[in-house]
Amino acid sequence: MNTKKISLWALLNPLVWLEAGVWVLAAVFGPLLRWLGMLTPPRTDGFENIQKSDIEDVAKLAQEQEAAVDAIVREMSPSEVVRAYAKADVAGRAVMDLSALSMEQRDWLFGLSDEDLAKLGMSTTGACARSLERREVLPIYAKPQPEMETAEILRTPTQEDIEEAKRRQIAALFRPIQRELWLAPGVPNLKPQHTPTSLH
Repeated sequence: MNTKKISLWALLNPLVWLEAGVWVLAAVFGPLLRWLGMLTPPRTDGFENIQKSDIEDVAKLAQEQEAAVDAIVREMSPSEVVRAYAKADVAGRAVMDLSALSMEQRDWLFGLSDEDLAKLGMSTTGACARSLERREVLPIYAKPQPEMETAEILRTPTQEDIEEAKRRQIAALFRPIQRELWLAPGVPNLKPQHTPTSLH
């Protein structure tokens, strides 16, 4: 515990003496009040009440998940193992089970560069099987899936469409001016849309 250094000038302050007195009272009477149950115990909101059965259930679930992963890995063919190894990151490759591959196949797989592994990761399972058999990277990429959304068909505007758009634009510009022109004399316009910049 860091002890706070008090200067000689601070000893003349009566608040320092009062704070020291409170600390002495707390040190003397605090344990006695806790023993009598008069002080509130510390909060335990952040702690869970974990039982032994909870720990056993979590351990059993972890064992079942590990067994399921091992069963899936055992059912994988050598080409699927090569593809999974190529698609995994460095940490995933370090813990991957390669027991489905022979020692020569493992040596070939460990000797591949990152670029070759990326090619195998994007290839199909058949391409990984062929590459594993010949011990050289022979990628075959899957065909891209067709897009499910229909493309929007754009229509080239005709001359009539262009003229109609021009008419609508001119009408939108003319309406505010027309309203200002048809106001009664002496009535101010509450929403002026067209204000001349100069007087003629």
